[in-house]
Formats: sequence, C-alpha cells, structure tokens
Amino acid sequence: MNFLCDALAGVGAVLLPVAAVLLFEELTLGGLVRLLLARQAEARKQEEPRNRKGDKTCWH
Repeated sequence: MNFLCDALAGVGAVLLPVAAVLLFEELTLGGLVRLLLARQAEARKQEEPRNRKGDKTCWH
C-alpha cells in the first residue's frame, strides 16, 4: 500500500509541472493564435467574392 501511495505521489509530482506548463502555453500562445486567426477571418469577410472572370458573384 505504501508503494502505491509513493508511486501516485511520484506521478503527481511529474504531472503537475507538465499541466502547469500546458496551461501557461494555452493561455499565452493559444490566445495569440486565436487573435491572429480572428484578424485573418475578418480581413477575408471584407473582401468581395469574385468568380473566375473577376466579376462580382450573386448570392442566390
């Protein structure tokens, strides 16, 4: 039983820093990626759609 408790404590000691680093990465880089993707999507919405000849397309 003591071996099991020691093993769980060891696994927890290894996983806690990994989980903390993943959370930090998601809050920083994940937010930056979402911000950059939102700007690209907004820029695409402002462009008018065109067909192959360069004319405006109709939305029917």
